[in-house]
Amino acid sequence: MIKLLLDQNLSPKTADFIRSLGWDAKDVRELGKGGADDADIYEFAKAEGWTLVTYDLDFSRRFMADKKLPGLILLRVHPQTVEILHPVLQDFLQRIKPENLAGAIATVEPQRYRIRKVLP
Repeated sequence: MIKLLLDQNLSPKTADFIRSLGWDAKDVRELGKGGADDADIYEFAKAEGWTLVTYDLDFSRRFMADKKLPGLILLRVHPQTVEILHPVLQDFLQRIKPENLAGAIATVEPQRYRIRKVLP
């Protein structure tokens, strides 16, 4: 099962919403990582086997450099409100197979998404 870790640039409501769709999701604040810097969040996700969900492009650079994160979902949805994001996430999460996220960067936009395998 894919575990989704939501970066602190997302609303905590989004973790609840994703769980309501049947996915395993936690907000970094729920795990005591609120206020942590990107390097700490990245290392925590990597060590604990979380696929990271974020708006922050820096995580994609980190992932491409070391290729050890289980996966990354990069959100390109603006404005960054739950009213706009949640329907986009719902569509994405209902269309994909969880195993397709393993070792991949998924870029999620309002009208489309792309999944690029990084790891074998």
